[in-house]
Amino acid sequence: MSARHRRIGRPACARLTAARPAVGRRLAAVAVLALAGLVVGCADPAPEVKPPPPPAEPPPVVQSVQVERILRELSAELDQAVADSSAEPLTQRVGGAALTMIEAQYAAKAANPDEKIFALGTRFAGGQVVARSELWPRSFAVFTEAGDTEAPFVYQLEQADARSPYKLVLWAQMLAGAKMPNTVKAGVGSDVVDPGSQELKMSPIAAVQAYAAAKDDPTGAQAQAFDTVPQDGADPDPVRARWTILAKAYRDQAAMLAGATVESPSAMVEGSVSALATADFGALVFAQVQSVIDLNFTPAEGVYLDIGAAGYTGLGATGLRATKSVHVEHLQTLVLAIPPEGSDQPIKVIAVADVPTAARVE
Repeated sequence: MSARHRRIGRPACARLTAARPAVGRRLAAVAVLALAGLVVGCADPAPEVKPPPPPAEPPPVVQSVQVERILRELSAELDQAVADSSAEPLTQRVGGAALTMIEAQYAAKAANPDEKIFALGTRFAGGQVVARSELWPRSFAVFTEAGDTEAPFVYQLEQADARSPYKLVLWAQMLAGAKMPNTVKAGVGSDVVDPGSQELKMSPIAAVQAYAAAKDDPTGAQAQAFDTVPQDGADPDPVRARWTILAKAYRDQAAMLAGATVESPSAMVEGSVSALATADFGALVFAQVQSVIDLNFTPAEGVYLDIGAAGYTGLGATGLRATKSVHVEHLQTLVLAIPPEGSDQPIKVIAVADVPTAARVE
């Protein structure tokens, strides 16, 4: 190629600088500075660095190797708590409703060694449901194997933020004959369902509210939405059955006390509802229900109500003989399976647990 062709092929800025005459040292210096400015102005812009595109679907929040490590650590703490007869070892791996219920059980047992504590299982071979999300809090659920005398448990573990460990925040025991719904493999992850979702037979929040109403009225309209409708006087939901018996006992006591009134409401714990999608486009729901009994009666000489036999020892009451009023609180955990919108199947009660957590007498 000729020199002329090479000159034509140069950039326009190069031709302009080559044509500038040298007219003295000072002018030459100015020319060099100007030349530098022109060269910089003609340089190609730096390439723009773009972040990688987000994945089409969020990833599962934990991988199987992480789940195994978390469960080993949880198992060690649960076993240590049993060995120590104390909830103290659990604070690093247990929180929320799970810790509240365990602490209440150990407090009651410390005051009365005959109190029974749930024998939480640590054989985690029953299955896993892992959320698929990039947001916090993040969660996954595991199911234990059945023990020799105990039904399997469902555990929900949650990570509050990126710096926090996964903690057991909810545990409940599976009902007799209950089966977990089909879910997506843990390695793929299950979508997080909004608690107010209307794409189900009933939104998770509405379903938990209906369960709380059915706990107070097992044969009412709300109870018909579930697969645990009492038949021939037998209630297949053990927590609801015990609550019915307890509330009736207080009402029977009130009938013998002057001016007595009894209230026994149950309600969803605000903010406790979370849900993961199932394979049939339904939802597996985790929630809490608080139930309260308030009994008030007219004081009378020599009249008192003894609540010591009801499992409230060590839960805050300074005494267990009430001469004026009784207030007790129970915390219940709940796992439901809600069918998709348009289904003719009932909402299934998968697992439940209930523990007295507070007592006050006057």
